[in-house]
Amino acid sequence: MYKKETDYPSIDRTHEKDEKYFDVHPIIPSLSIYNAIKLISSLYKKENAIDCLELNISYEELISKAATLSKAFKELGIKAGEIITVSMPNFYQAVLVYLAANRIGAVTTFLNPFASVEEIEGYLNLFESPLFINYDKNNEYNERIKKNTKIRQIVTLSKKDLNNKKFADSTSITIGNSDYLSFSEMGLVADYYKKPFKTLYGGDQESLILFTSGTTGNPKAVVLTNRNILSSGLYMKNSTHLTNTKGEKSLVCVPFTYPYGFATSTLMSLLCGREAILAPNLTDENISYFLSKNPNIVFGSPALLELIKRNIPTEQDLSSIHTFISGGDFLTPSQANNGIDFFRKHNANVVICNGSGNAETVGANTNAVGLENKPETVGRILLGSSPIIIDQETGEELKYGEEGLLCISGKHVFKKYFNEPELTEKAKFYYKGKEYFRTGTRGFLDKDGYFTLTGRDSRFYIISTLNKIYCDYVQNIMSIIDIVDACAVVKKPNDEMLYTGKAFVVLKDGIVPTDEIKDYILSQCALQLTSSNGEKFQLKPYEIPTSIEFVKELPRTQADKIDYPILEHFANEEYEKEKGKAKKLTL
Repeated sequence: MYKKETDYPSIDRTHEKDEKYFDVHPIIPSLSIYNAIKLISSLYKKENAIDCLELNISYEELISKAATLSKAFKELGIKAGEIITVSMPNFYQAVLVYLAANRIGAVTTFLNPFASVEEIEGYLNLFESPLFINYDKNNEYNERIKKNTKIRQIVTLSKKDLNNKKFADSTSITIGNSDYLSFSEMGLVADYYKKPFKTLYGGDQESLILFTSGTTGNPKAVVLTNRNILSSGLYMKNSTHLTNTKGEKSLVCVPFTYPYGFATSTLMSLLCGREAILAPNLTDENISYFLSKNPNIVFGSPALLELIKRNIPTEQDLSSIHTFISGGDFLTPSQANNGIDFFRKHNANVVICNGSGNAETVGANTNAVGLENKPETVGRILLGSSPIIIDQETGEELKYGEEGLLCISGKHVFKKYFNEPELTEKAKFYYKGKEYFRTGTRGFLDKDGYFTLTGRDSRFYIISTLNKIYCDYVQNIMSIIDIVDACAVVKKPNDEMLYTGKAFVVLKDGIVPTDEIKDYILSQCALQLTSSNGEKFQLKPYEIPTSIEFVKELPRTQADKIDYPILEHFANEEYEKEKGKAKKLTL
């Protein structure tokens, strides 16, 4: 029985009201992820675990192949705690590498396969990786990597082996003494290893290094333990109240480099008994193919929803889909309603909801699946974790409905930033004896534990009057305007005010971009606007952008988030051009 006493989330904990004790206080087993999946899947080991291009891999095959690959890693001298670096798209083989490394206590990190060789070398040296696994690279590339890093061996997955789940047969190939190996040879390498080795690693063992999205700065390398990942999985499972997920399919689109791609979409699917449909490179030409694999849950974003709407044939049946989760960027209620109408025309009754998270919380702070959907929010705080909203000026906790910085406590909170102790210390703090992580996300909590996101702490600017403007808050309100489909706001230099806001706007279908439309949007910004759930918002005069630019679509990062740095670059260029014209007029 919970009774409101103080109006403070950390004390009242109303998001746990009427919940079961062990959902609120789950027991986190001290297991490796490999052993957890092996144990959980023992009841359905013949079921499909992964669908990747032309491959279908059962749980039994996944566990068996990972065990073989782990022996190969031991033969190559990999020790517990060492970091194996992988650079390839979302392939089955990347999942296999992680599970094999995890089995022997090694750490896996994923790098962008399209990154420059200089960037790859930089990360390999940072992590001091002994083993590098890549895709479709030639000898010249591998030799350069070997020369400029401390890598001992390089393993390359070739195109011809992409749809092959078997390792090479010992009668068809001979291994030499080269430090360059093909992925298919790893079964033969495993045959050489005969010694026993430890596989019972616990919750505190470091497991995975993933990256923040880098939307407003350089990505940070986030170190996650087995306990962090299992805690996130149990928190999400208990929060959704879903009792049976075995046999369901999830579509995974976001690159493995980011937590939403590997941890939230892939590992959590495997820990729940789902089949993970991997989409290595999603385009307008192949989106229909991946949806023809009949996913039930789509881990997506506003950009993915738009890609689906534009490129799915009228006659294609999408009735298998029941949930679309936007975890890259916030999907406005208007966009969600348009998406629901689209899916309905394709025989699908789909719930479209927002989620939120950080790499530092294994991709999950909130959840909306299996709960009442409140489209103005990003879902409810996960059961098992504890939220507070703090005033950044005073450091004190705020009440329900008061806007501030969201901070999260729980066993899913990351261990550290790699080689960044000062940054790690800055990201965490103690409040009333409990350690919290500063998420960098601003907003407010309601008494049901739902979080309304109003902006990111790093996305603000201060004008000459010392007023602070949060860009996400402004763009979320502008998105309520009836003709606006999507909006992104960035700061633009201004000689008088220091900065003003510039809005990049995507109009709804059928609306022609004209100066009159710009004037209409700006006039609406000055009025009180009402959201779909009846909430009223009004921008202050200094929050209203001074310029609008219409675009067909908003640019995206690899993490499928709006690319704010490039938009800010465009705003700076516009300012410089305007300044140049002003100088010419003066002359």
